[in-house]
Amino acid sequence: MKKLKVGDREWRAIAYSMDALVPGLYVWFGSIRIRLGGCEAEDTYPGLVHSFAGVALVLPGYHIYTTYQGSYDPPEQAQEKLHQPVV
Repeated sequence: MKKLKVGDREWRAIAYSMDALVPGLYVWFGSIRIRLGGCEAEDTYPGLVHSFAGVALVLPGYHIYTTYQGSYDPPEQAQEKLHQPVV
């Protein structure tokens, strides 16, 4: 398993927290990442946020308000989904 850089851990924590609907405020713009609330990602969590900038607010009761509309899949899985036929 490759060692993650600090920035990678922060990025995965934002993706994991949003994906799991953990209450918090998440802001990212390029390499700037701010996470108020949320939690650290599990070691096996492969997800990422695939946008340069965005904001998300997750409230208790599974309410999420976000500018992000993509998936949390790793890049290789996200790429595969783009090439699958729609049934």
